[in-house]
Amino acid sequence: MKRFIAITDKQRDLITGAFGVTVRMVRYALTFERDTDLARRIRKLALQSGGVMMCVTKEIETIHDADGKMTQLMPNGAVIELDHSTGNATVYYKGEPRIEVENIRVREIASLQSAALKLR
Repeated sequence: MKRFIAITDKQRDLITGAFGVTVRMVRYALTFERDTDLARRIRKLALQSGGVMMCVTKEIETIHDADGKMTQLMPNGAVIELDHSTGNATVYYKGEPRIEVENIRVREIASLQSAALKLR
């Protein structure tokens, strides 16, 4: 998963002035393209000055409805439905239930999403 540190222009100016580096070096450090001692110090100052660690992931539309259900619409057309009251999850592909899990745990949802994305 790709990650980066988001900062404002003011924070960028602070970092370039503090270390005497170019904007390009700051960008390399904040996007983890460099992992030198200087890059680690730049990242530390960026976070201390209010920068925010971000990660880039695939977009998955998630809907929480009033009936206590969570529905995720996967890019390949699969649909994951989780029932908050029972803890059961079902993955549908082309309208057919393909995977069912009882009492799913939060830490298991990522693997369920991966399995749903692999359906063809």
